[in-house]
Amino acid sequence: MANTSAPRDPVGSVKVLDWDALLLGSTPSTKKRRSTRHDQQEQASSKVIIDRSKSDYGSAQANGDPDPSNFLTITDPDLLDCPICFNNLSIPVFQCLNGHLACSSCCIKVRNKCPSCSSTIGHNRCRAVEKIIESVRTSCRNKKYGCTEMVFRCKKRDHEDMCNYAPCSCPLPDCDFIGCSPDLSVHFSTEHPDSAKPFCYNNRIPISLELQQKHFILQEEQEGTIFVLNNEVQNLGNVINVCCIAPSSAKRGVSYDLIATNKGRLVKLLSSAEHVCGRVENTSLKSFLMVPGDFAGSCGQLELELRIFDT
Repeated sequence: MANTSAPRDPVGSVKVLDWDALLLGSTPSTKKRRSTRHDQQEQASSKVIIDRSKSDYGSAQANGDPDPSNFLTITDPDLLDCPICFNNLSIPVFQCLNGHLACSSCCIKVRNKCPSCSSTIGHNRCRAVEKIIESVRTSCRNKKYGCTEMVFRCKKRDHEDMCNYAPCSCPLPDCDFIGCSPDLSVHFSTEHPDSAKPFCYNNRIPISLELQQKHFILQEEQEGTIFVLNNEVQNLGNVINVCCIAPSSAKRGVSYDLIATNKGRLVKLLSSAEHVCGRVENTSLKSFLMVPGDFAGSCGQLELELRIFDT
């Protein structure tokens, strides 16, 4: 569903690009009445703010244009959501004979029968709402983590699925920090400087891992990227893998090789580090190294060698 908070900052608002199209057919008197309603509604309940100016939003911000007359308040942002699935409406939008709306996928789910009035739905498009959807921009949900993108509302979910500012949580269980990947790197190196083993890409890293130790944290010295070596004891031995704390949309791929040795025996894994947004509670990732139970040394430790490649 749409955010029902009361944004006052235009950066977090919904922006309409083509108001002439939306006001087509409006008379000066109706525009004046609309402006009057806007002033009253803004004072009463502000939920979604829509930019009425036709100038570029970034330019207006750069020029310090805070003119409130360029904004229109909509007190019911749910109008832009499908009343059946509650997701953002996307084109095509259909309406029944009584004007009830539905997205195309929901028309199929309800077998073209309007759940509000039982009339037929799925054949008549609602062009007016489609025009609004084409013109509306909204801020990303990751705005508070640093994303400044203003995206088309109908494509908001696609953007957020690939947003580089998706929140990542601190891998330490007693820390509740959440932020974008670069902020997490700064946080970890500042607040937990002794909790990770520093390393450099392409260099071999010797690791002595306790059999029952679930996690081993590493932080790259130059970029600050955080990696977690996960360990889980199973019947046949220890299941070990490595993941990178970064949003799934991160463009950069990272590969690694992991070696466990014991008295001349060796097991090795060459894989890609999966991107995760926080500490992994189990090793249910796609790839892992199975280290036999008798690989543990006399002190009950596994001797590992890890190398993370900068790709």
